[in-house]
Amino acid sequence: MLVSLGSHLRDTRSALKGGRQYLLTDRLFAKAASHYMPTATLWKTVTLTRHTPATWSFWIDWYQGFLDGKPLDWDLQRRVALIDDSVWNAGPVTVADEIARICEDYYDLTPAKERYAELEPKSVSHLFENRIIASSSLQGLAAQVIQSIERFHAETGANALPEALEPLAALPALLLAVNSTIQDAPSDRAIASETENQLRAEIGRLNAKVAQLENELQKASAAKPSVFSDAFKKQLGTSLGGWQLYAALCTGLWFVSGDIEGMQRRLENISNYRNIIFGDVSSPSIEAPANAMALAGNPIEI
Repeated sequence: MLVSLGSHLRDTRSALKGGRQYLLTDRLFAKAASHYMPTATLWKTVTLTRHTPATWSFWIDWYQGFLDGKPLDWDLQRRVALIDDSVWNAGPVTVADEIARICEDYYDLTPAKERYAELEPKSVSHLFENRIIASSSLQGLAAQVIQSIERFHAETGANALPEALEPLAALPALLLAVNSTIQDAPSDRAIASETENQLRAEIGRLNAKVAQLENELQKASAAKPSVFSDAFKKQLGTSLGGWQLYAALCTGLWFVSGDIEGMQRRLENISNYRNIIFGDVSSPSIEAPANAMALAGNPIEI
C-alpha cells in the first residue's frame, strides 16, 4: 500500500512542479469504486493500526483529505512538492523532518481567519437540529451561484466578474465551509462548544461577504449613468442578475444566518438593489405574461 502511495505522491509532485494543477481536482478513482475495494480496505487498516510509522503521518492526512473531498491547503501541498530533490533522495525520515519544518513555518505565517462578531448569530442550534435541510440548502445554493458564474463566463467571454458582483464569487466557498462544519458535527451526542463557536465564526464570515455584496449593489444601483450598458444588463439578467438567483440567496441566507439584527433588512436591500439594476430585464412579472401568452396561443383541445 505504501509503495502504491509513494508512486501516487511522485505523480502529484511532478504535476505540481509542472503546473498541471488540474490533476489535483480529478476524481481519485477514475474507475468503478468496486475495483478499488481491496485498496480501500487496506487503507483503512493502515490508518487504524498503531504500527504505522509517524514518518507517514503527513501523507496519511494528505491521502485521507482526497478520500474525504477535503484536500490539504494547496499552498502547503505546493511547498511540500517543491522540496529539494536531495532531501527526497535522503529517505522518508529526512523528508518527514523537512515537512514538519515546512508545516511549522506555514501555520506560523498563515494569518488566522478574521472574525466578524457583530455578524455572528447568537445561536446555531437550529442548523444542527435541522442539519439535513441546512446541508441541502447550503449545497444547493452554492451550486446555483457557481452555475450562474459559469453561465456568465460562457455567455460573455469575460474572465472576471463585474466589480459590483465580485462578492458573489466568494459565496460558494463560504457556504460550503458552513456546510462542512455542520456535517462534521456529531449527531449522536451533544455538540461541543468549540464546534458551535466555529460555526458562528463561519456564518459571520459569510454574512460579512453578504454585507459587501449589499454595499456594491447599492453603489451600482445609485450610479448615474448606469455602470452596465443595456445590452450587458440583458446578458447578466440570465445569470448573475437573474431574479431566481437572488430569490434563492435571500431565502437560503436568511435560514442559515439566523435572527441576526439587521440581516432581514440587508437581504431586502439586496433584493431591492437588484430590482433597480436588473428589474427591467429579469423579474417574475416579465416572465409571467410571456408564459401566459404562450398558453393563450396554444389552447387546450378537448
